[in-house]
Amino acid sequence: MEKSLRAAGCRLTRQRRAILDFLTSTDSHPSARQVFQKAEKNCPGLSLATVYNTLDTLVKVGILKVLDFDSMDNRHETNLALHINLICTLCGKIQDFEEGSTLYTERVKKQAGFEVRDYRMEYYGICSECRAARRKKR
Repeated sequence: MEKSLRAAGCRLTRQRRAILDFLTSTDSHPSARQVFQKAEKNCPGLSLATVYNTLDTLVKVGILKVLDFDSMDNRHETNLALHINLICTLCGKIQDFEEGSTLYTERVKKQAGFEVRDYRMEYYGICSECRAARRKKR
């Protein structure tokens, strides 16, 4: 991520390093507020505005994806490979599922003349932790 940021002509400030360190250490699809809360521990004085600006820069550079949602905070992910996001409707946790999730982009291009550059696929349901917690309550 650092190399891509520098290659795009962006400076690697202390604040950006703290944000990148957190993002590369997690696969949790954090919101901007979650990034702020974690990165601020290693970079006192970090502002939420700096986090938003840095996340926006990382998206523009192409090393981060933003997942826009109507019903919850936008989330961010570093996994740029085509995959399915599994979203728990109880706790909001998002996890990646890659095995067998590739759509037939070449077939779409051949049959519809549409060149797929990216796609976002989501399955909504209940994660294993929430399911286990529900079973315990019964």
